[in-house]
Amino acid sequence: MCEQSLIKKLDASGIRTKIVQASDGVSKAFAKLIGGGCRAVFLFSEEESRERAKRIFEGLRAYSPVCIALGEGVFTDVFSLPDDVRVAVGYGRRAIEAARFFATLRGCACIAIPSTPSADGCFARSLSDFAGYPLEYPNWVLLNGDAMRRDFAASMARTAMSALCAEELRTDALFSGNRYSTDALEMAAKAVQSIRAEDEQSRISLFYASALFALQKEELPPFACMGFMNYLTAKMPQNASHAAYAVLRYAAERMTKFWEYANPRAYYVPDYAGRLRAAAEQIGCSAKELYENVRVPTAEESFARVEIFAQSRRRMAISARLFAEYVQDVARGYFAAEDRATPLFPLELGYDLSAEMTPLLCVPVLEREFGLAHSFERAI
Repeated sequence: MCEQSLIKKLDASGIRTKIVQASDGVSKAFAKLIGGGCRAVFLFSEEESRERAKRIFEGLRAYSPVCIALGEGVFTDVFSLPDDVRVAVGYGRRAIEAARFFATLRGCACIAIPSTPSADGCFARSLSDFAGYPLEYPNWVLLNGDAMRRDFAASMARTAMSALCAEELRTDALFSGNRYSTDALEMAAKAVQSIRAEDEQSRISLFYASALFALQKEELPPFACMGFMNYLTAKMPQNASHAAYAVLRYAAERMTKFWEYANPRAYYVPDYAGRLRAAAEQIGCSAKELYENVRVPTAEESFARVEIFAQSRRRMAISARLFAEYVQDVARGYFAAEDRATPLFPLELGYDLSAEMTPLLCVPVLEREFGLAHSFERAI
């Protein structure tokens, strides 16, 4: 996938953030972006490389920088900074989020420096860590290949989730009649598929694809697969970097089986209330919040869904097999960068829970509606 095509698509999104390649180091980029006399704060997460963080901090010496290492918990230290701090620079996801929050409330500029080839943290409009407070996007994102050496395989898998999101939208369109564009999602997915090995240019290209995916998610309904991934991440945080690939692999398997072998149960009505209560308990949120994702169909709509399934299953089975092949293709690049086996996540439960995390009529939701979500039904 041509990097220029990704950049053009990002520009067409109307994003005001400028993504700047700083291949020759961040110091020169700072000199171009930060005005003379400005004071800066540099934030980095303690999980990041101290050596790389030190090099970035050294590049800010001309701006009388304050340095804050973020530990666990809230970012209250940031708000004891003096008023003359006019630029917040964040290195790594958590630090980028904190820098954005500080810049939003103080009205100053924000520079994000990713530590992975992922846009996670750069473009979410709000974050639970900040009580849902709306965040401004960073003014600039600096891409430096040396600074983005963490989690290449995980970033590949998370960006490849764009292909699964596109499948959810296509399935929803079939059963609901809603139409969402999948162009940006498919472009991001193809960019991941073209990557075969990790190098500096691959990291930068992968970031552009991840940024396109991140921005597109902000414009679309919640996806079941993203809820599935977040559930696995929360359940086994020590294995968070493996969650996206585990979701891709398991979803491909379930999707293929659904379209090829599913036998919808006639007149089936799920225990919506019981599922919502159980899902809320597992996920750690209110049943009321999840209820917004559930719409109980009329009898006529239920019968129509079964008919649509019968008419479309052959075509959709082909689409599912193509998606499974895509996952296998991505796996070649993923395991070239990640040599550890995927952990044993609670995949069946997480998949069934994901039906309550989306309003889209995607495969996990259809399994619930057709009486096929057996593992979760047994747990209620």
